[in-house]
Amino acid sequence: MLLLAPLQGYTEVEFRRAWSAVFTGIDLAVSPFIPLAEGARFKDKHLRDVLPNQNKRLPVIPQVLGSDPAKFVNLAKRLQDLGHKTVNWNLGCPKRSVARKKRGSGMLAYPELLRSTLEKLIPNLPIGLSIKTRLGFEAPEEFFDLVKVYNDFPLQSLIIHPRTGIQQYEGEMHLRTLDLSIHEIKHPVVFSGDVKDMQSFRALSGRYPQIDDWMIGRGVISNPVLPEIIIGKKGVEDIEVLRMRQIYFHDELYCEIRAKLERTKNILNKMKDYWSYFSLWFTESDKIFFTLSRMHNLDEFMKVTKRILNEQPLSVIEGRSNRQVKIGG
Repeated sequence: MLLLAPLQGYTEVEFRRAWSAVFTGIDLAVSPFIPLAEGARFKDKHLRDVLPNQNKRLPVIPQVLGSDPAKFVNLAKRLQDLGHKTVNWNLGCPKRSVARKKRGSGMLAYPELLRSTLEKLIPNLPIGLSIKTRLGFEAPEEFFDLVKVYNDFPLQSLIIHPRTGIQQYEGEMHLRTLDLSIHEIKHPVVFSGDVKDMQSFRALSGRYPQIDDWMIGRGVISNPVLPEIIIGKKGVEDIEVLRMRQIYFHDELYCEIRAKLERTKNILNKMKDYWSYFSLWFTESDKIFFTLSRMHNLDEFMKVTKRILNEQPLSVIEGRSNRQVKIGG
């Protein structure tokens, strides 16, 4: 099974609806996190991203960020009322402003606090719980103690990003630590991290044949047909058909963003964010990214992107630019 990763500012419902109108291969999405401070108010505008009627083509699992068990349970009850059967707890967010409050990956440095929180949380949750985790906050060896905590509770799955919190999204994944601990984990494991193309997927899935479920984020944005390549769907090698599908997807996404943001400047900035990835669809990705990032008029921006989508040579489907795109969330 393939899951779409929760990338704040990128994989919200607008992206998911546009992507799933054109492409296939993803079975489930995990939403960008809902802060617990907002969840207690039970307003639909805070839950819009996970409303089932907004996510018909691609089902979504709500993700929660926070550490207050009472607020967590209250939000889970609201999610149950909406029809959700499971919720994901974000213990992976590496942002310093989050981690210093012992939230996200910051809680991983305190395994006993994690245990006591789960002891209060699990008996009162009305729906199932999965956890998205890193190997630790400061050192990957912290994961050995964390596994002991996770194993003592009935989790639906453990989504593992094999870096530490202080790494943010930089540096090598600590696969050796995962090698040494994966056989001790009692829950189904979902691998999350650096599945960017078919080559990386083959390498990781070959290393971990016991893992059936994979989470992909940046790889989908920079190559929206990647899930279809991974599942072996026929016909994805037709470059010109792919171009048509990319154009349709881009049009759908633009309409979604216009409907949500309304203000021209905000729409332009959001489209620029996406094009930091979309430029990787093309052989001259650096030149395209440089040109678009310096534009200030939305109408002109859309004219240029239309020309790019129709005329610029596409990258080989499994190819990648050397340009690195950094993202938070």
